[in-house]
Amino acid sequence: MVVWHAAHAAPIYKWVDSAGHVTYSSAPPPAGARALKVDAPPQPSAEEARQAGERARRAQEQAGDLEARRRKQEEKEAEEARLRALQAPPAPVVIETPVYVPQPIYYPPVMRPPRKPHPDRPPTCHEATAETPS
Repeated sequence: MVVWHAAHAAPIYKWVDSAGHVTYSSAPPPAGARALKVDAPPQPSAEEARQAGERARRAQEQAGDLEARRRKQEEKEAEEARLRALQAPPAPVVIETPVYVPQPIYYPPVMRPPRKPHPDRPPTCHEATAETPS
């Protein structure tokens, strides 16, 4: 508090330099600059300081209460989400990379037309049975 009194006791000056910059300082302005003396607000009384401290304490307590309520609500929501996840069916398994599964190859049966007997050769037993009616 001693530092505040020392700073509070020094006069504060305000001036604009040639570049247009506004400067506030407790040191006097350079020669030729038009300066205004800024009046500092009065120092708060002991009662005002006590009331401000009391308001700050109440605000801090209220912030703590709100934080505790928020945490409790988040815990409740997390527990509800966990229970919902347990009741839901499991998610389907998604395979990211394709898996090669060999498929059986289908060869259709070969259908050949019946052989015609060769005129220079005698018929074989298969040809003879095929030609003779039963």
